[in-house]
Amino acid sequence: MKPESKKVHGLDFMFAVACYIQSSSLLSSFFVSITRQDSWIIVLFALIICCPLAWIYARLVESFPTKNLFGILQTVYGKYLGGFFCGLYVLFFFILTSLNLIDLSEFVKSTIMPQTPLVVLSFTFLLTSAWAVFVGGLRQMVKYGFLMTMICLLIVIATILLSLNLMDFENFLPVMDLKPKKYIQATNIVVTIPFAEIIIFLMTTNHVQSGKRGFFPIILGGIAIGCITILLVIMRDIAVLGNAISLFSLPSFETLRMVSVTQTLSRMEIVFAFILIALLFFKVTWLYYVTVISAKQFLRFQDHRRLILLIGASAITSSFILYPNFLVHNESGQKIIPLVWPIFEIILPLVTLIIAKFRGMTRKRQTGSENQNSSSASKSAAASPSGSQSPSGTGKPSLPTDSKEQSGSKFQSNAGTSSGTGQHGDLRSQSV
Repeated sequence: MKPESKKVHGLDFMFAVACYIQSSSLLSSFFVSITRQDSWIIVLFALIICCPLAWIYARLVESFPTKNLFGILQTVYGKYLGGFFCGLYVLFFFILTSLNLIDLSEFVKSTIMPQTPLVVLSFTFLLTSAWAVFVGGLRQMVKYGFLMTMICLLIVIATILLSLNLMDFENFLPVMDLKPKKYIQATNIVVTIPFAEIIIFLMTTNHVQSGKRGFFPIILGGIAIGCITILLVIMRDIAVLGNAISLFSLPSFETLRMVSVTQTLSRMEIVFAFILIALLFFKVTWLYYVTVISAKQFLRFQDHRRLILLIGASAITSSFILYPNFLVHNESGQKIIPLVWPIFEIILPLVTLIIAKFRGMTRKRQTGSENQNSSSASKSAAASPSGSQSPSGTGKPSLPTDSKEQSGSKFQSNAGTSSGTGQHGDLRSQSV
């Protein structure tokens, strides 16, 4: 994990957010069993709710541009209460890493390598992720986000075109005939699990160059791209499977099993499996990276290398302890996680922003040019001795205050026009 000397471009960061959300298409079984043919509407509801949530995240990081999430918490709440919240977030990131690691391992075992022990798959994936975290950094983590996002979108669109002959658009009917409680429950699941988990990216926003428009379009753009991908996947699965979508733990995989271009070109689900494995691996690696840097900051470690192995070994162990099988995991994703995760993803960020606002800690967002000018000015001030820097930051020596006033009063008596003002400036420089 290399120290970040250069900031990450905002677009790269946006596609990393989108890629993270795209990888959650495997978890569609958490809510499609509740709303069935109306599941695509739930995704739209979740996108609408995430708009103000993206604004909260953006406003929070723009108010403290040099700090990540932990720095913001300790600034707003103080050393002890802020440290307590940071410890809770470390545990939250660690649990997310363990859960997604077991999701990745179980998916590979059930689709491609059924004879391989689950512990071997988990160890292999986590060891590869540990190597990526050890030798890489934030720039290396996000630079593949655009490529993977575009590949995922193209494959989803291609599978939609190839499955058109299997679709029955009457499967979307009837619309909105379920109880309101089910829509609320399913929307909470979608907001909590795929979308609001992007709070992990707030641990790295102090290394991101947001540009003139700030973080809001970056975060919202990543959410929108990921939402469009999940929406297309859900609508494709509903059109092909109908209400039977609630019977499968992996609806997308079952949909692509039915796609056959020719007798020699079939088994299209393998293509989807490989891209989903790549997305899930990106997600696990990113969560692993965030867990390591958050634990390092919380524990004030100087060397992260031993921490990488310790967290990795603990993640493998806890992934088998938390949920013994997929059915228990699925039930937890419907009943427990949507009640606990909002504390970290919605409530704490919102309360932190409100407290910072009342304490006068928030400030107006600076544009990218203003940030660049202020950083260059601070660098030049640090490089030159005190009092030798001119106000314009050009590096030219400036007159002392007394000599400026004396020379100004001396030449002001001979000045009658505005053109004389420019000459006085030249005479000042000559006097120096």
